[in-house]
Amino acid sequence: MHVVQTIPVAEAEAVVAASLRHLTALATRTGRFVYAHEAGDIGAVHEGYNLLRHCGTLWFMARAARLLPASATPDLMLAISRVTGYVGGKLTPPPWSAPERPSLGLVSNGAIKLGGLGLGLLALTEVRALASLPLPAAALPHPMDETIQRMRQYALDEIEDADFRHKRDAVTGAVLPFRSDYYTGEAIFGLLMSGPAPDELVHVTTALMRRAYGWAEQSHWMAYAACEAAERGVVPEALGAAYLTGLMEAILSDPKYRHRRQSTPIACRTEALTRVLMLGHRMPGLLDPGLLQRIRDHAAENLVLQGDWYAAGQFWKGDDARKVQIDYIQHNATAFLHWKLLDEA
Repeated sequence: MHVVQTIPVAEAEAVVAASLRHLTALATRTGRFVYAHEAGDIGAVHEGYNLLRHCGTLWFMARAARLLPASATPDLMLAISRVTGYVGGKLTPPPWSAPERPSLGLVSNGAIKLGGLGLGLLALTEVRALASLPLPAAALPHPMDETIQRMRQYALDEIEDADFRHKRDAVTGAVLPFRSDYYTGEAIFGLLMSGPAPDELVHVTTALMRRAYGWAEQSHWMAYAACEAAERGVVPEALGAAYLTGLMEAILSDPKYRHRRQSTPIACRTEALTRVLMLGHRMPGLLDPGLLQRIRDHAAENLVLQGDWYAAGQFWKGDDARKVQIDYIQHNATAFLHWKLLDEA
C-alpha cells in the first residue's frame, strides 16, 4: 500500500516565516526587490525585473502577515509599506479613459498588462486589510479605497464579450496581440477579492467556467477565481463543482509537471490543490469526498517535492539552476501557508 508522506504543520509554518524574513531582506528602501539571486548569496544578483511578480509577492507577504499575526514583525510591515509604495508609483490614469469612468492602469515598460493589474488588486486588497500598516500619504495616487476602485474600473473596462483584452500600449491605448495563459484568471480573482461582482464580471466568469477555460493550462489562478466565485455565489454551485472537479482531474491525471524537477511549476499546482481543499471545508458536500482525499494526498506529495529546492527561506528554480526569484518564493511559500491554514480549518 502506498503511504503518503506529509509535511508537519509546524514545519510548514516555519517555511512561511523564513520565507517572509528572506523577502523582507530583499525589499530595498525604494520598495523595489532584489529580484533574483543565487541561492545562499543575495549579493550574486541576476538581472531583470517583473512588476507582475512584484505584485504577486506583495500579495503573499501581506496575506501571510494578516493570517499569521506572529509573523508580522515591524521589519516585515515596513517592507510591505515600501513595496506597496513602489506599486503606487506605477499606477497611471490611461490617457484614453472616459472621464465618467476614471481608472488606473499599472504601467510597466510602456504597457499595461491585465495580469499585473489583477495581482495589483490582490496586493492592495490585502494591504488594506492590514489596518495597522502605516502607509505614507504619497504611497498611492489616491486614498486606498479610491485607488482600488479605479484599478477595478480599468479591469472591468477590459472585458470584451466572454473574455478580457490582455495588453495595451500605455500611451496610445492600442490593444497589443500578446495573450497570457494566466492573465484572465488573475484579473477575475483580483476583481472578486477587491469588491462586488457586477453583471459583466458575473457574465465573463460564468462563460469562461462553462467552457472549461484553464483546464488545459492547469491554471492555479483559475482555481483561485473559481473557488471565490463558488463561495460568493457568483456562479451556481453546480457549475462551481463541475468546473473545479474538471480542473482538479486535469492536475491529478497528468502530473508530468513534476518530471521537470522545478519548484515553481509544482508549487503552482499545490496552490490550486490546497485552495480547493479549503473550499471543501467551507462548502461541505460541494465536491466528492474521494476526490478531496486524492487532492490532499497529491498536495502532500508535492510539498515534499518542493522541499528539494528549499533552504533558509529561499526556493530556487530546480535541479538545473540555483537561481532564487521572488515569485519562486511567493508560489512555494503560499502552498506551505495553505497547508498550515488547512490544519486550522
